[in-house]
Amino acid sequence: MNALRVLIVHALYDTLGGGEHLSLRLADILRNAGHDVTVLTSTELDRDVVRMIFGIDISRLRIVVKRVGLAEALKCVSRGRLVRLRRLMVYRRLFKEFVEPYRDEYDVVIETQSNIVAPADISYIHYPALALYRSGDPAKRGIHWRVYNWLVRRYIDTRFRNAKAGRVVTNSRWTAGLIYRLYGVVADVVHPPVDVETFSRVASNDVREKLVVTVSRFTPEKNLMAILDVAERMRDHTFVIAGTVDRYTAGYYSAIAEEARRRRLDNVVLEPNCPRHRLLSYLEHAMIYLHPPYAEHFGISVVEAMAAGAVPLVYRDGGAWTDIVSPLSPMLGYRSIEEVPSIIRRLESDQRLYRELRARGIEHAKRFSTEVFGRRMLELISYVAEVKQLSRAVGRV
Repeated sequence: MNALRVLIVHALYDTLGGGEHLSLRLADILRNAGHDVTVLTSTELDRDVVRMIFGIDISRLRIVVKRVGLAEALKCVSRGRLVRLRRLMVYRRLFKEFVEPYRDEYDVVIETQSNIVAPADISYIHYPALALYRSGDPAKRGIHWRVYNWLVRRYIDTRFRNAKAGRVVTNSRWTAGLIYRLYGVVADVVHPPVDVETFSRVASNDVREKLVVTVSRFTPEKNLMAILDVAERMRDHTFVIAGTVDRYTAGYYSAIAEEARRRRLDNVVLEPNCPRHRLLSYLEHAMIYLHPPYAEHFGISVVEAMAAGAVPLVYRDGGAWTDIVSPLSPMLGYRSIEEVPSIIRRLESDQRLYRELRARGIEHAKRFSTEVFGRRMLELISYVAEVKQLSRAVGRV
């Protein structure tokens, strides 16, 4: 493949989650493959924090920051909430003022966060923005949610009415089904990159403790309080909840910590902004990885835990179930958090079954490696660049 000029647009890096990891990992893969890569965003990045959480050296990447005043003002007024609306505002400004005028300078333009069918050559949708507009979650039916969702839908309809992506990519078959239902587009599934190699280094440890690990952003929609319910019923086990916390989610983290103290859960360990080396240490000794009752779109942390040798238990919905855990065994999915203690007890009592599921998980995790992601994306990007080049020639016929 000839060297390509690639622009990756990722509006906000306020919170470092799976989408942020994907965009920076993709940029790093492309740069290492010899391509000229630029990352365009509206927020600054702390390279030390990125290295600590993702293990990516962004000092080698060209990152261009273009501030969007209206979105920043909205962020201050809403205390960091209204993320979908701010993200769309940033995308409209970035595409209008910084992408469209210079689009011919790039062979491929990729956007990795808008979650709509955006005006880019490749649009990676993690979870459709309109899905929350139609959410059946009872917690999101209040008047303020109805008004906010109406604003998001209105903004998409008016500002992105004629937007068309050259190619739509997504993170799981489950999300692909949702995208088709909402947008009528059949998306390519390219699972996000997981550093399987690093986590598999601790998989050989066969001496596992009564340790249950959960990795998640400390945000309300992840339902992390449910992990405390399990810990309360299994006080002979240690439960570690690790994840990112920032100034906008600090309140929710404090609420979990206070609830754990109120229930006197000495067996719960909270690890805010847990460094990778510490997480690896936990997973090296953990028998179980427990994902909270949330329909995860994919679940990078689930694959990391499997690669490290922990047996995963996940909510029986979402991409974490359909694409990652369901091929291992039906018993590793739960519909109610109340089912979890009995599943863990069964695995502990049947060591032969546990070892078999553990071995399956370690092997299955290889399908989601960074290498597999890189190969798939490089092939797709090369194809898109070729089609764009041919389209210019066709136009002269």
